[in-house]
Amino acid sequence: MTFRLSNPQSTPRPGRRWLQLLLFAGFVLSLLIGLGALLGIYLLPEVKQEAAQITSDPVLLVEPARIPPHLALLRLAGAEGDSLVRQAANAGERTLAYSILIYDGTLTSTRQANESLRVGRLFLADGDNVRAVAAFNRARTATLFALPMAPLERGQLLVRSAEGLLQAGDVAGSLQCALQAQHVAAQAAGLLPAQRAQILQSLEPIIRAHGSSEESQRLNELLRSPGQTPPRVAMISRLSELRADYRQPVTLDEARSQRAIAAKLLIDRILLTGGQDIDLERTVLVNALQTEDSLRTEIYAGWNNSALQLSQRHGILLDYRDWLLVKRQAADGGFGLRLVESWEGEREKIRIQLGQVMGEMSALMAAQVKEETDPLARPILRLETLQWLALQTELGFYPNAPLDDLSSQMEATQAELETLGVPPDLPLFYEIGGQTPGFRIARRYQ
Repeated sequence: MTFRLSNPQSTPRPGRRWLQLLLFAGFVLSLLIGLGALLGIYLLPEVKQEAAQITSDPVLLVEPARIPPHLALLRLAGAEGDSLVRQAANAGERTLAYSILIYDGTLTSTRQANESLRVGRLFLADGDNVRAVAAFNRARTATLFALPMAPLERGQLLVRSAEGLLQAGDVAGSLQCALQAQHVAAQAAGLLPAQRAQILQSLEPIIRAHGSSEESQRLNELLRSPGQTPPRVAMISRLSELRADYRQPVTLDEARSQRAIAAKLLIDRILLTGGQDIDLERTVLVNALQTEDSLRTEIYAGWNNSALQLSQRHGILLDYRDWLLVKRQAADGGFGLRLVESWEGEREKIRIQLGQVMGEMSALMAAQVKEETDPLARPILRLETLQWLALQTELGFYPNAPLDDLSSQMEATQAELETLGVPPDLPLFYEIGGQTPGFRIARRYQ
């Protein structure tokens, strides 16, 4: 038997062919992995930037294509936002529910907090962690500022917000939220020892897993003595006393009624035709909206009439602010279909008007506080108005707000209450630096 080298041009043996294919496949796989890693280096900052942008601007959460118009238009037909947002969340309409939350300024802080939590869980179930984080952060913000709110409910809402943030992948935000719940447990007036322990035990897993050794040690100390809290004073809301009804023109009542009728007709047409052939009904609603807008603008122009009480001017400004939020929702497609096209081209103008109205509201509320003659009640009322303005800023209802000025005034007023012997149990301050900038409850215990 004679052995010889194979001819280079001849077909390779089967074993060698598979070896070559295996080596080639390994090379291609390594190349793809390397390119993927390289691409990730360049794209990851963009993804993080997009997530941060969406979280900081809640309007970007609105996806008009996902909003059912026949349900969203119920607000223009006269439905209360409080019941509408609950119905939307119950039906699993997360985008509709969130659009109500970010455009309806009439919702209470408690409703904002609870429904934001529900919407956050809906986003989580859909795998949309970016929007889930935004919803849970909104719940946290509303909970911090909510007045009135039972201290146990406040602590529980903060714990649930922290849990949601953790599930959505925001570890830093979750820890900060858990620490805020801890401050509530340690400082809130009116909490029973068992209630304090309940809050602390609920947030314990987050602080143990993600907090520092110092934070864990502080938690240990609180768990050992949940009944020991420094004497503090719980805030009592008087904000509703600042607003009074004013005599609205009959023409505005008629315009509001015509708008509601037009919205109902459009809803019926959408349900009947499946959204087809609705131009006539939509045009009627658009005309009604424009008529109402003209009347409201005229009324607002006279808000500073000296014949009106400050509380009546307050009512006019707040009503107009709420109307501008309706215009903003329509301009952003928040009703699920195009309505007043001219408003779509005026989004920035509407936003500027909203900031101006809120600026006037800030000055008016300061004047109302000055009318308070009780030297102790005055700073308490001032603090509540400042916290309300800060909440409007955080929720997106007060664009271009002077946040630094609001924050410094809040700190000064809280310090004044300390000197008067009525320190608030949950003082707030604004933290600019760090991974999660925003309002925090100041630690007031050792």
